[in-house]
Amino acid sequence: MSQAKSGLKRDVGLFGVVALAAGAVIGGGPFVLAGPASALAGPGVWLAYLIIGLPMITVAVSYAAVASAMPVEGGTYFYPSRVLSPFIGFLGGWARWLAYITPLALTAFVFSDHIQTVAPNLPAALLMVGFIGFFYVLNVLGIKISAMAQTVMFCILVGGFVVFIGAGLPKVNPANLSPVTPFGLDGAVKAAALLFFAYVGFDAAAEIGEEVKNPSRNVPLGIIIGLLICIVLYVLMSVTASGTLPWTEQAKSNTPIYDAAKLVLPGAAATLLLLVVVMAVATSQNGFQIAASRIVLSLGRDRIIPKRLGSVNQQFGTPVWGLTASVLIALIFVFSGKGLVFAAYTSNLTFLFSYLPVMVSAMLLKTRKPGLYEKAPIKLKGSLRFIVPIIAMIVSGIFMALQEPEAMLWSAVWVAIGAVVFLVRKQQLSKEGVSLKELTQHIPSEDK
Repeated sequence: MSQAKSGLKRDVGLFGVVALAAGAVIGGGPFVLAGPASALAGPGVWLAYLIIGLPMITVAVSYAAVASAMPVEGGTYFYPSRVLSPFIGFLGGWARWLAYITPLALTAFVFSDHIQTVAPNLPAALLMVGFIGFFYVLNVLGIKISAMAQTVMFCILVGGFVVFIGAGLPKVNPANLSPVTPFGLDGAVKAAALLFFAYVGFDAAAEIGEEVKNPSRNVPLGIIIGLLICIVLYVLMSVTASGTLPWTEQAKSNTPIYDAAKLVLPGAAATLLLLVVVMAVATSQNGFQIAASRIVLSLGRDRIIPKRLGSVNQQFGTPVWGLTASVLIALIFVFSGKGLVFAAYTSNLTFLFSYLPVMVSAMLLKTRKPGLYEKAPIKLKGSLRFIVPIIAMIVSGIFMALQEPEAMLWSAVWVAIGAVVFLVRKQQLSKEGVSLKELTQHIPSEDK
C-alpha cells in the first residue's frame, strides 16, 4: 500500500521519534509509583530502575532489528503477523492495544491528583475527561500537529528533570540512601516489577513507521535513544529524590517526587515540578493515543477487525475511528474504580506479553523474510540473532510472573476475548471468500 493510498503523511523526523519514544515512557509512573516502589525497595528505587531498565535494552535492540526491516504502522502486530502467523500477530497486537489504553487512564489519574494539589476544588472527573479529550482532539487534527506538540512538551519535560536533578544532587544526604536495600534484593526486584510501567512505551515509535521520514533508520534509532535517555533520567531522579526526602516519607505520599522538589527547589520554584509532571503525563497521553490508534489501524487494514476501524480520515490523515475506540475504552477504565496501581500492573502484563512474539520474529526474520533482513540497515548478526531476543523473552517471562494476580486474570480475559474475535472474524472472511493468511502477507513498504 503506497503512502498516497494509505492516507498517512511522513511528517516525523528522528528527533520526533525520540520525543515520542521517550515522551511516551516518561509519564505519570515515575512521579507516583516512587511511593509504592519505596515501600518495597527503600532508598534503592534507583537500583530497581536499573534492574528492569538494563534488560529492556535487549527488547529495544530486538525491536530495532525488525522495525528496520519493516517500518510500518502497528509494528507490534505487524512484525509477528508477517514473520510468524496471523493469529500470533493478532494476539500480540490485541494485547498491546490494551497496554496502550491503560496508560491513558493512568496518566489521567496522575494529572488530576497533581492539579488538585493547587486547585483542590476542581472535580477529578472533569480534569480527567478534559485531559484525555484535549489530546484526542489534538490527535484527530493530524500527526504533524501532535508530533510537534510532543517535541515541545518533551523538551520542557527534560529541561525540568535537569533542573530538579541539578539542584538536588548537591543536597543529597548520603544517610538517606543507606542501607540501599533494607528489605533485601528481593524488595528491589519486586519494586522493579512495579516500576516496569515506568519504561512502557519506548517502542511506541514502532507503531508509526509509515509516518516517519527515513523510517528504516529513524524508527530503530529513536527507540534505542529514547530508552537510554529514560534510564539515565530515572536513575538520577531517583537518587535525587531518595537522597533528599527519606524513603519512609515517599512511601506515604501520593506525590513523592513533588514533595522532594519542595525540599530541593527554593520557594515557588518547586511548582516547576508540577509543570514537569504535567508535561510528563501530557507526552505520555499524547504518545499512547498515537500508538493505540495505529495498532487499531493496522488490525483494521488487514481486516482482522472491522475494516472501518482501520480507516484513515482523508482530511486530517489520521485513524479517527481507531483513536475514538481507544479513548472510549480508556474512559471506561477511568471510571471503573480499579485505580492507578491496578492500571500499572495491567499495562505491565499486556506489554510484556506482546513483547514475546516480536522477540521470536527478531530471531526468525532472517530465515522467514530473508529479503527484508538483507535490506535492513540494522541487523542482529550471528549468535546475537538468538542471544538478544532470548534474553528479552526470559526477562519478560520473569517480570510477568511478578505482577499482581488480579491484573493477570483481567489481562488473560482480554487476550481470550481477542482469540474469540480473531476466530469469528476469520470465519466471516472465509464466508466472503477471503483468505486471512493471504491478507496478512502484504507489506506496505514493498510498494514504496
